[in-house]
Amino acid sequence: MRPLRIAGYSALAIASLLVLAAIAVYLTLRASLPELDGDVRAPTLQAASTIQRDELGTPTIRAASRRDLAFATGFAHGQDRFFQMDLMRRAAAGELAELLGKPVLELDEKYRIHGFRRIANSIVQDSAAADRELLDTYTAGVNFALQSAAARPWEYTVLRSQPAPWRIEDCVLVAFSMYLSLNDSSGDEELARARLQEVLPRTLYDFMHPLGTEWDAPIVGSTWQVPPIPGADIFDLRSAAARTAALNTPQSAGALEDEPFVGSNSWAVAGTHAQDKAALLANDMHLSLRLPHIWYRARLIVEAGTEAPRNLVGVTLPGLPMLMAGSNGRMAWGYTNSYGDFSDIVIVEIDPQNSENYLTESGSEPFVNRDETIAIRGGSPAFLAVLSTRWGPIIDYDDAGRPLVLRWTAHDPRATNLRLLDFETATNVDEALGVANRAGGPVQNVVVADADGRIGWSLMGQVPVRSSYDSTMPHSWREPGGGWTGWRAPDEYPRVVDPASGRLWTANARTIDAQTWLAFMGDGGYDLGARAAQIRDDLLALPTASAADMASIQLDDRALFLARWRDLLLDLLDERALAGQPLRAQARDMIQHWSGRAAADDVGYRIVRAVRAQIRKDVYESLTALARQRHASTKFTPSAQFEGPLWQLVTQRPTHLLDPRYDSWEVALVGSLDRALATLQEQCKELSRCTWGEGNVLRMRHPLSSSLPFASRWLDMPAQPMPGDAQMPRVQGGAFGASQRLVVSPGREAQGSLQLPGGPVDHPLSPFYGAGHAAWVRGEPTPLLPGEAKHTLTLRPTATLSSK
Repeated sequence: MRPLRIAGYSALAIASLLVLAAIAVYLTLRASLPELDGDVRAPTLQAASTIQRDELGTPTIRAASRRDLAFATGFAHGQDRFFQMDLMRRAAAGELAELLGKPVLELDEKYRIHGFRRIANSIVQDSAAADRELLDTYTAGVNFALQSAAARPWEYTVLRSQPAPWRIEDCVLVAFSMYLSLNDSSGDEELARARLQEVLPRTLYDFMHPLGTEWDAPIVGSTWQVPPIPGADIFDLRSAAARTAALNTPQSAGALEDEPFVGSNSWAVAGTHAQDKAALLANDMHLSLRLPHIWYRARLIVEAGTEAPRNLVGVTLPGLPMLMAGSNGRMAWGYTNSYGDFSDIVIVEIDPQNSENYLTESGSEPFVNRDETIAIRGGSPAFLAVLSTRWGPIIDYDDAGRPLVLRWTAHDPRATNLRLLDFETATNVDEALGVANRAGGPVQNVVVADADGRIGWSLMGQVPVRSSYDSTMPHSWREPGGGWTGWRAPDEYPRVVDPASGRLWTANARTIDAQTWLAFMGDGGYDLGARAAQIRDDLLALPTASAADMASIQLDDRALFLARWRDLLLDLLDERALAGQPLRAQARDMIQHWSGRAAADDVGYRIVRAVRAQIRKDVYESLTALARQRHASTKFTPSAQFEGPLWQLVTQRPTHLLDPRYDSWEVALVGSLDRALATLQEQCKELSRCTWGEGNVLRMRHPLSSSLPFASRWLDMPAQPMPGDAQMPRVQGGAFGASQRLVVSPGREAQGSLQLPGGPVDHPLSPFYGAGHAAWVRGEPTPLLPGEAKHTLTLRPTATLSSK
């Protein structure tokens, strides 16, 4: 009995130790929760500020001055979202490996080449004194949140590291992280286009890359006429080298599906066309969905006193001290990514007399070497040699061995500034558009509405002026007057103000007439117009609009874009095609009875979508087989506008552009259908179970959950089958979609709504972790203004408390 008794004591001791360890971990994590109530002594404050939270944890931050508001905002961001801020600054600077180790070294090397920390320092140094003071005060607030906390943010306990203090230039690095999300930072797309054009006849290339389609829906201008199908004398896929390549070049791995555009929807209705005679603005920005969530909703108030009062509500970006989108009580604003062309590949000509120099319009210049040391947690540092020119860093070499340089607006300090702050005090449409045209950052469509019922559109961000060349292809800038020659002046920016229709809409497609658009900022791969067209038609169908109508359009998941594809498939699946083919017959029945929406429970929608995607891939890859054969390591993908030529091909069915593996277009299309159905059946086991929701599951995860699988149920939001897709207003993917849904009428914010996923506080023990997420999933509007205060934290100047 004695050995059994000893074993029992040992097991009890081990269990006790495990319990004690669990309690210690819990108490350590709990100590890092944000302070919600009480008084805190805060240095650098000039007067008391408060952070009040409602039942969802949404903060209302009040201060006596804009400077103190920046400190209090920095404190709130630092308490609730420091780990997010840290990842964003480190990603932009190429410093993630210092925190996360060798697995992210390749990403650091990719981004370190841009030298963003150096550029951020330059921008801070050249900023106006008032802007620097605001950033400095915000930085002090962030660091005070770290210093005054009972424990470091919980992620650093898990990682067994200490958070590095926030620095003033880190605010600019957060802005650069948005450039990386919204612009092409690699040049890969331009290089792929050049290699494709090198192989294909120019007429075929132009046919495959039109500047628009019948889906175009600009605010001003018309649709673009897709060129006619090139004849067999131009390109014959069924003869010679093209035939050989099509028959022998393997297809690329994976799907070539339409990826949701990182961009957004935004629209406005003038007071003349609104039920309450007050202008309405709606904005949902489409970004990656992750935890912590990118936006931080807040109300920011400067009380009346020595400064003009401010009353701001909307979303902030942790790492920056200003409101990013929302309302100031007189004017509201929102964004969509513009997809202009803001980067070029420059072919560098090496000086034949000196291989360490290159040729410019002003003569021979030496390459600049920059040595970068990348710290790696738990290992020796890595070293990166960056070779640069006056135009930017070398990113690749062409087939002739010539260096290729990336010239990108983000590399120029002139392109980034803090003028977004001026939206806070703009009082009308004209002032707001003036702010937009002077502001720096990734170039966006900006839609604004004011309290007088007016609406307007323009572009926000700095746009380069180019000399005469095709900016979608690499070029040498050696000759005088080549390349970029300056920057657009604010009075050159296109605007649409108070249109006769009383409506404005943007959705990452071309917004105005093609000639003006392309001359001003080029083609950066803007989206197909289908989503914009659906929003436009939704708006024009309303005699007068209400806030509820705006929220309803944000959830419009009707599959208007795929309707013609459904009809094509029903025609294709005739009696002859169905004979002896039970899977095709089952698919036809589901297609016939689809809901016409990207509904989570709809099988027919998923089938139509999958078959179109397979046809798109099969047609595109047969046309590009020669290029894929010659450039096997290059990834070629269809442009968003390929839908126009694709539809011509599948409806007109020219024999000379038919994949040589098939005798007819009908057989080829049915072959694509069969491949798509086989893939769906493999994924779902039974076709009848292949609902769209099962293929469109929201998985919103914390970056540490994969390392802590036992805790993922607490760290990640619940997996959820979702409605919505790419080519409709309700954009939704598995880890992508509406990062917020804003509806507001300036001056009537109490009637507005704002939905965000994820919750405000990045702490799984917080009652606000995930707060509001379920409503966002269901598409239920929640009030824009925070509710009744449930918690109040007061930040007081140190001198005030010490004198008591």
